Amino acid sequence: MRSDNRTEKSIKRKKRRKKNYLLRLLVFILICVGLYFVTHIEYFTVDGIAVVGNEEISDEEILELSELKTGENIFDVHPWFVERRIKKNLYVKDVDVDRKLPNEVIIRVTERDGKAQFRMGKRFVITDNEGMVLEISKEERQITLVDGIEVEAAELKDTIEVSNADAYGKSMKLIRAMEDNDLYFKRISVDKSDVEAYVYDDLVCRGRYDNVMSAIRSDALRTVVYDLYQDNVESGVINISSNNYCSFTP
Repeated sequence: MRSDNRTEKSIKRKKRRKKNYLLRLLVFILICVGLYFVTHIEYFTVDGIAVVGNEEISDEEILELSELKTGENIFDVHPWFVERRIKKNLYVKDVDVDRKLPNEVIIRVTERDGKAQFRMGKRFVITDNEGMVLEISKEERQITLVDGIEVEAAELKDTIEVSNADAYGKSMKLIRAMEDNDLYFKRISVDKSDVEAYVYDDLVCRGRYDNVMSAIRSDALRTVVYDLYQDNVESGVINISSNNYCSFTP
């Protein structure tokens, strides 16, 4: 008799556990359904998408890449997936997508700038200051053109392959120094240890590579260029020698 009682009690406990499990499952499903309907009311419909931090890339291009549209529910916006889509543009260095309840999405963009361009046949290879290829364009951009570098191969997101590695390395160091010291050259050329850096089409800086780098870093060259700019001088030669000495010849 005792054995039968224990068996009967065990069966009853199992039935109660099963009922409790089904009840909890039903409550969970009801909560999920309720949350879905609450979060998908018109109050949470996206009616504004803001793009901030971009200068080179247009708002329209960012929005097209994001695939976001007004009228969709804000809880259907998944930031991680949106960020991955926007990063397909290589000029986008970083992006953060923020949902602002109840109905706004903010896309914050950090751009990667094109700093140098190289001729490759009839096209121009655009890179950042580390040499990563951002774009291969049929048109010349308004960034420093590096002359005298023979590009053997270039693929997006990769570094370019060149035949004259020494001149390429010196050119990229010049571009980084130029950026760090608030200078802009329209065109540069490095031939062994000699440098020509064009401020304008007819205003050129000339000197040995080490001397030019030293004059850039010391601000001596920037001072001369600024003085010429103030005097509206756009042609002539700035000769750069040792000890950061710069002389101008009209």
